[in-house]
Amino acid sequence: MWSDLYSICFINNTTGWVSGGWTEVYKTTNGGNVFISNISNEIPDSYCLFQNYPNPFNPATIIRFQVKETKYVTLKIFDILGKEIQTLVSEKHTPGLYEVFWDASAFPSGVYFYRMITDGFSETKRMILVR
Repeated sequence: MWSDLYSICFINNTTGWVSGGWTEVYKTTNGGNVFISNISNEIPDSYCLFQNYPNPFNPATIIRFQVKETKYVTLKIFDILGKEIQTLVSEKHTPGLYEVFWDASAFPSGVYFYRMITDGFSETKRMILVR
C-alpha cells in the first residue's frame, strides 16, 4: 500500500494531502494517520459501505465506500459502547469509489463500529482490532 512520498501539503493544522509514487493522493482532515484515496471515478448506481479489510486487524485497516451523487459524507468510528472515538471523513465527495486508511494503534483491542452517513443513506459495519 505504501510507496515513496513525493509531496506533503497542509492548509491548516488538521487538513493536508500526501502524494506518492504510484499516483496515490491521501488526505487527512484530522491531522492524523487517516488518508482518503479516490479509487475510481466511475459513477456507481448506489451508495455502499464495504467491510473493512483486513478484519480482524492490527493495527491498521482500510475501509471502502462508494458515493453515487455529490454529497456531504461522514464516516465515524465508535467503540463497543457507542461512543464516537474518531471521525475519518467529514466532507463533500463526488461520485466514485473511495478508501480510507485508519491507523488504530492508539486504541485498545476490541470490537469497533464504523458508520457512513449521507443524505438519504446510512450504514454501520463491525470490525475487530486484535493486539
